Amino acid sequence: MASGVYLPTMEDILDTTQLALNWDAETHKWALYTSSRAPDYNANTAYSSTNEISGTGYTAGGQVVTGTAFSRPGAGVSKYSTDAVQWASSTLSGVRYVDMYADALAGDNLMIGIDLGTGYNTNDGTLLITPHSNGLMTIDWTP
Repeated sequence: MASGVYLPTMEDILDTTQLALNWDAETHKWALYTSSRAPDYNANTAYSSTNEISGTGYTAGGQVVTGTAFSRPGAGVSKYSTDAVQWASSTLSGVRYVDMYADALAGDNLMIGIDLGTGYNTNDGTLLITPHSNGLMTIDWTP
């Protein structure tokens, strides 16, 4: 499974629904999931607690996203990035997927999903997820 942007949310932003999703808001959350999550970027629409991680240092529903920013790194290109996120002093098992969702919207709309590629564990340690310097997503509007 790959990482990606949840298409139903993007469509709702751009179609007549005109979903009022402010990507720069710092009310969005990161939720962690086991390998049983199996995200579907074409169909999943909202945060779900099914297959969400549980453990010391993790609160159901996830952690608030900080440092949200859109920028223009080049002509016709948009980049979306956030600060790194960490779960310090945590004991977690089998963390494989991370979902970013709009917690302030009534629908808890899914935004971005990340596949970590393998399950990660912490034992009274820190799970740190640092976005790439190119951001969480880059869109070339003039391909």
